[in-house]
Amino acid sequence: MKRSLTLLALSSVLLASCDWNYRAPAPEDPATQAPAAPVAGQALDMQKVPAQLESAGKQLNALLDPRNPDLDPDLKALLVLMGPGGAQPLNLQPTALGRQLAQRFAAQARGTVSAQAITTVQEKLPTGTVTYKANGEIQTDRVPTNGYVLIDEKLNLQVDVQWKVSGAATTWLDAGTRYNPGTGQIVNVQQEVPTNASGTVTRSGKTVAGAAFTMTPGDCLNLMGPETLSFSAWAGRILNPPAQVSVNYAWTAQNISLDARARYATTKQQAAASVKLDVRGTTAGRCTPSTFAFTPTRADLNASAEVPSHKLDLTLALRDLSNLEFSQKALGVERPFEKVGGTVNAKVSFNGQNMLTAFGPLADGSDVNLQPGDQVQVKYVKDGQLIQTDLPGALDSLGKLFMPY
Repeated sequence: MKRSLTLLALSSVLLASCDWNYRAPAPEDPATQAPAAPVAGQALDMQKVPAQLESAGKQLNALLDPRNPDLDPDLKALLVLMGPGGAQPLNLQPTALGRQLAQRFAAQARGTVSAQAITTVQEKLPTGTVTYKANGEIQTDRVPTNGYVLIDEKLNLQVDVQWKVSGAATTWLDAGTRYNPGTGQIVNVQQEVPTNASGTVTRSGKTVAGAAFTMTPGDCLNLMGPETLSFSAWAGRILNPPAQVSVNYAWTAQNISLDARARYATTKQQAAASVKLDVRGTTAGRCTPSTFAFTPTRADLNASAEVPSHKLDLTLALRDLSNLEFSQKALGVERPFEKVGGTVNAKVSFNGQNMLTAFGPLADGSDVNLQPGDQVQVKYVKDGQLIQTDLPGALDSLGKLFMPY
């Protein structure tokens, strides 16, 4: 009985000592900690960056060369099919991302002109079947009406594309202007794009590549791009493919986000790249250029690129942004960023060693020269010495290094 009373009393004391309103502290934001400064003798010297970029470019070209003896055997035929064209870098300005992504896909999906008026040309998605016969003849068929089939009998290759997966509708995207020789006028071009599409490539009866695309156009597709966009593709083989890419983009009421990844591997080496962007803020008047305004409050960017013996990583964190607005009115003044506030935390590393760091408040300093960033400490190694300067000074010095003319 005494033991029971003792246990009851101890339990009461323990319960009484508990704070039922206790909440675990929120994890500290890494952006509040200054990144470790580059170390002379270890960090990549800025004077050597152009040569390293040239070397990395040569390595990437060697990996992609169809004559590379280490080329994955499942990719050899596909590289010939895809051609030598390369992807251009994305413009990471948040308000341009969605439209740019949609335009890139539209550029790859153009068919023939199907409707032509005095002021507008519409390009429908290609449909039907085109067969390149072994004897050199070309046969066409109108079926399928909601997809496109390309058959090459010499290569024993077939491409199947479905433009309207599960009956999804297509939509129209403004694609610039073009000279119309029939009327002698400059006309607007509209490109038909899918909202749910997929495709496969088969060779000798084996599926060697696949792709899937979905998009939520929203009401402002032609001004600010889609609300969501997703694209994924692989080539070579479905399990551990030697080439793969994925893109996921969204513009919601709270943020603009992008997550893009690509990987390419030979039998011995690989190249990879990734970009992850998250911009928080508020959007107003998205569908009307005169009233559109995007006001960011914070942003996070993580990017990396890797080829053999070269790995570049970038992290950027902007916090407590203020007096920053993307709109016709705000950007139309003489110095649109002179009163911007917030903090920046950024670093660029090469092969695991920080080569450039930036940390500090964005607001104009005590000199009141209406030039933000002079409180940001930027550090990098140049000519074997650690350089410390402010953001305007770094932009000027590095600009002369990489763009001397």
